[in-house]
Amino acid sequence: MKSVKISLHSFEDMKEFNRITCGFDYPIDVAKGNYIVNAKSIMGLFTFDTNTDFDLIIHSDNYKDYLTRIGKFLVD
Repeated sequence: MKSVKISLHSFEDMKEFNRITCGFDYPIDVAKGNYIVNAKSIMGLFTFDTNTDFDLIIHSDNYKDYLTRIGKFLVD
């Protein structure tokens, strides 16, 4: 399992992030506080405010390729 911070600044970012995420077959969640949604659910992502950072929880140890693909959304 791996947890990182991401930032999605627009609904277009959310759609692109979701499209990439759906290409991976392990569970991935996005969390803000106590609120957690499946990162593969576009409707779930749209419930978040685009002006904040989120916690991304990857439920796999084989996540390096995924992090490379979503690199532009990662918060340093």
